[in-house]
Amino acid sequence: MKIAFVDPGFGKRSWNTFGQSHWSSIIHQGLCGLTACLKEAGYKDIHLLDVRTMKDWNELERRFADLKPDLVGISMRSCDINMVREIAERFKRINPGVKIAVGGVHVSIDPEAVQKVEAYDYIIAGEGEISIVKLVQALEKGEEFPRFCWGERPELDSVPFIEREFYPYDTAINLPNYEGVFHPPMVTMLCSRGCMYNCSFCAPHSRSHFGKGVRLRSVKNVIEELRMLNDRYKFNSVKFYDYTFSQYPEWVDEFCDMYAPIGKPFWIQSRADLICKQPALIKKLKKVGLKLIGVGFESGSDKTLKFLRKGSTRDINLRAAQIIKSNDILLSASFMLGIPGEEEEDVKATVSLAKEMRPHFCSVAFFTPIPGNDLYQYSKDNDLILNDDPEMWVEFSPEVPKIRGKDYERLKMAASEIMGDRFGGKLTGRIIRYLYVKTKYHYKLRGFLVHCYSKWVSSGWYGMMQKLLRRDNCRRSHNAEDINSKILSDLPLSKGGPSPVSGKIGADPSGRF
Repeated sequence: MKIAFVDPGFGKRSWNTFGQSHWSSIIHQGLCGLTACLKEAGYKDIHLLDVRTMKDWNELERRFADLKPDLVGISMRSCDINMVREIAERFKRINPGVKIAVGGVHVSIDPEAVQKVEAYDYIIAGEGEISIVKLVQALEKGEEFPRFCWGERPELDSVPFIEREFYPYDTAINLPNYEGVFHPPMVTMLCSRGCMYNCSFCAPHSRSHFGKGVRLRSVKNVIEELRMLNDRYKFNSVKFYDYTFSQYPEWVDEFCDMYAPIGKPFWIQSRADLICKQPALIKKLKKVGLKLIGVGFESGSDKTLKFLRKGSTRDINLRAAQIIKSNDILLSASFMLGIPGEEEEDVKATVSLAKEMRPHFCSVAFFTPIPGNDLYQYSKDNDLILNDDPEMWVEFSPEVPKIRGKDYERLKMAASEIMGDRFGGKLTGRIIRYLYVKTKYHYKLRGFLVHCYSKWVSSGWYGMMQKLLRRDNCRRSHNAEDINSKILSDLPLSKGGPSPVSGKIGADPSGRF
């Protein structure tokens, strides 16, 4: 049986963008995982149709017609639901007999709507590694298979390592994120599935797709794959895509011990409250190669953070930033403006937090209502959404108005102030915001600018300038040990969650689920 998987990119702007930047050349870990499972089951005739490597619809249709696959699998995110539907309908017009299966996160969060599309022969919600193999086996034998099903959830250590070479991996691996800080080749890695937290702008998105709680690969399994990748590619850096890398201290502690011999620089994502609870663990991660942490601080307003269900406060956010920077780790901070219920004082609190924090990298986004989370439903129920076009669900940059009742010109000024603070003024911030917005789809130019800035941030000159700018603040700062002791006295330790060894599903520590 001949099988083709389609990567629709991020909608219709994705044509002919592969190889231009890290973000336009990311491999789809899900499709690579499905391919690996099918190959393990004995199916070798598998092909990739990636719209990012093609000029237009004509090329995609020609490639499909020449390939003549028996089954087409398409991954669906919310932002590309229209793109996926059009792909399926075009393929059906060319070959009415082809079977088309769709899966992905949008199928899991809105299965009823997906089932209304006649062009989809099979719809797999949730995780697809086991179910895709069963589907292919059924088709090969001429047996019935349900049109819609929830995929069986595999034990993660039993799943084969993803088939990275399914993509032009020599290109992807040499386009690192934060180029200038991290050097190519850069490999990307997932160690877990799911998220145990309940942020209103995200949840229950992850629970809908992966189920409650978090499942972890064993440290041994992760390290084994990293060693294999190092032998094959001699990588120089690693990007961990996990929602929250540091949520299980025992797992992270074991990871540090086993990763130390590899020792390549890496970056992770974490949460402010976890960083405050785990200062010793952050220090240990630094010793084995941690170079950058990405944290979604979102707001400097306690009222807004409570509304977002972040499990954090302004004080916790600031302390987390201090812990990261005191360990000479680069901080990439994300902030969100234009949140429902956000008032002028809340906007000012976010701006002042960013100024006090002075992250090395700073991302500012306008809140964007996206299906699959509680805040989208809240926005819809209260008639706040200005544009519900799926093409807009990937437009996070601080430019396009998203919900009613917001002074977006004021929010643009706030974004400029945040983005320009590291360079000393609002005017500079306006220039940076302008470039940040206008180069979003000019991947090569954006990549060049990010490379230059990243190179500067990782140099000694940046550190010297920041010390001069913060001389007065430094006099008032606590040292890391004082900060950590106060944090540990203020914050309870997490409980529950999966066993780091077994990877089984555990309870959320807050008892929400």
